[in-house]
Amino acid sequence: MPTNTDERPRVYLNKVHLKGYKSIEDVTIDFQKGLNILIGKNGAGKSNLLEMINIASRTRQGSDDHFTYAELEFVSDDEQTFEIKLEKRLKSKILDPENIDDRVMFIEKFSINGNVVLEDSDSENYKKQFDFKGRPITYKGSLRGLFISLGYIPAYPLYIKYKIPDNLDCITKPSSLKINYKGASLGIGEYPKTAHFITEILAVIEDFISNQNYTDFKDISKDDILACLKVQDFIVYNLKLFTPIENIRFSDNINLYDGNKVVVIDNIKLEFNVNNNWLPWSQLSDGTKRLFHIITEITYTSGLVLLEEPELGVHPHQFHLLMNFLKEQSQHKQIIISTHAPKALDHLNLDELNNILLVNYDQKKGTQLRHLTIDEQTKAQEYAKEVGYVSDYWMYSDLEE
Repeated sequence: MPTNTDERPRVYLNKVHLKGYKSIEDVTIDFQKGLNILIGKNGAGKSNLLEMINIASRTRQGSDDHFTYAELEFVSDDEQTFEIKLEKRLKSKILDPENIDDRVMFIEKFSINGNVVLEDSDSENYKKQFDFKGRPITYKGSLRGLFISLGYIPAYPLYIKYKIPDNLDCITKPSSLKINYKGASLGIGEYPKTAHFITEILAVIEDFISNQNYTDFKDISKDDILACLKVQDFIVYNLKLFTPIENIRFSDNINLYDGNKVVVIDNIKLEFNVNNNWLPWSQLSDGTKRLFHIITEITYTSGLVLLEEPELGVHPHQFHLLMNFLKEQSQHKQIIISTHAPKALDHLNLDELNNILLVNYDQKKGTQLRHLTIDEQTKAQEYAKEVGYVSDYWMYSDLEE
């Protein structure tokens, strides 16, 4: 089984059946590999759909997530089909029909190529085993972790909302890192809450200090720590190509303190080069901040991406560049975006119009989704070839009525 994430086969969200979450009353829709675009009016339920996919992908047994039913079907590069079913039930109805316990739990079912390999109805009986490709796989109450055990890219998504998180350590504010310089691991849960690419850099520092076998705080060099604080080249490359940010770096104004066998690295923060000036986060425009957040998070991730309304707060030219970035990234990861901007449709090839999903709200049925019909796709292709762009066809058609 490959251990490096980049070497693992990928899984893609192929189809969902969702019930009982906000405006999502009962929705079934399929997705494509690559870039998928949800487009519709305000209040149609686009964000609710992305939210529910994210929640269902991360639900653990015994959780009290607020949806009724979710069925997620994934397909892999090596032509395996995986299906996750989650159904909320009252605990009393499962364990004892006479019990008045009204707590809820999820009944989980996991199938591979149509064969059920896990089916749990008792939250106390959470450890199960099954064989996959000749290897025993242990289920420990988290379906999202199963794909890693099976040897695939993690299936749970990166979910980027329209609002940037208020507190991102080392970015929106300086942060510190504590490492036991006697060699004990700090543990990933104790890292500052920050962007994923920075977490990897902090892990490099921890590995470096742990491997040096320091016995005295005085032996720890500030220059050695600064040498570890290097932003990955692929992050800088995409920022320079698709945003006004020309470069980023960590401030060299860090401080080291002895915390009784723990080295405290203080004042870790990023600086941003825009228009040949090095600036703190606070001096970036809101649009540049959002571009930074989207570009760095998507560049770093390897799995499914759910992105809300990438056009918000972004200059039209920058939005065009951002869509170019998303299209490029979708060549090797699945991306599902919601948008109000018809211009986003122009970044799909004319043979990819089935990747467009129309979203509307029905007073009786709630949020509804559908693909363009074959006839609608043909008309859009002809219009784009003879007159203008798919976005023009969208603007002058009745697709949103």
